[in-house]
Amino acid sequence: DHTTLAARAEAFDLNNIPPEVLFITVGADVQDDRIEASVCGWTRKGECLVLDHDIIWGSFTDAGTWDELAQLLRLTWRNPHGGTLKVDAAVIDAGDGDHYDPVMNFCVPKMSRRVFPGKGMAGTRPGFAMAKGKKVGGKLALIGVDTLKGQIFNRLQQGRDIRFSNTLEPVYFEQLASERLVVRYARGQPTRRFERIGRARAEALDCLVYAHAARQSFRITFDHREAEL
Repeated sequence: DHTTLAARAEAFDLNNIPPEVLFITVGADVQDDRIEASVCGWTRKGECLVLDHDIIWGSFTDAGTWDELAQLLRLTWRNPHGGTLKVDAAVIDAGDGDHYDPVMNFCVPKMSRRVFPGKGMAGTRPGFAMAKGKKVGGKLALIGVDTLKGQIFNRLQQGRDIRFSNTLEPVYFEQLASERLVVRYARGQPTRRFERIGRARAEALDCLVYAHAARQSFRITFDHREAEL
């Protein structure tokens, strides 16, 4: 329920990052007239702190829109211990159709910084896996959206493993609670899948999914990162 989620908001944001945050990922969803991006901090215990949800207004065909996203991905923030935090990985939804080529053109040159174009895949799949094959092998991340949504919904229901900034707008929480898990039967066999509730928008949920996928794209030595910070 979105009101229950909103009531969990805490007094932190990008200007007041809790000291337990060791690294940061970004998940972005591309629409025709905007790019929405969630900035998430991660702790040693695996907690996800949603620090910010940013909307970059502009057509996906406009170079200026992508320039703003590039600026976001280059930002750095001060950890309370004195070290510097940066975006460790990001996944940008490439989807299908018109959005695919612009996202690929943006991400592929930045993959050395772990900025990945991602394509959501239904069913039982790993949360993050690079595509194979001659055309997109090593250039496109396949995102197990059902797997990640299941993990996210379980974490939301069980407690405070996912924490929220009190600067997030009410619509963020409405979008986060925009889907539900249902069981459908085909030829007598049950299939679990996520379905949209009414006509609710779901960009916040999609961005959180891609931020989780970005977290699974790399491993980190916690002791080393804590020493750096």
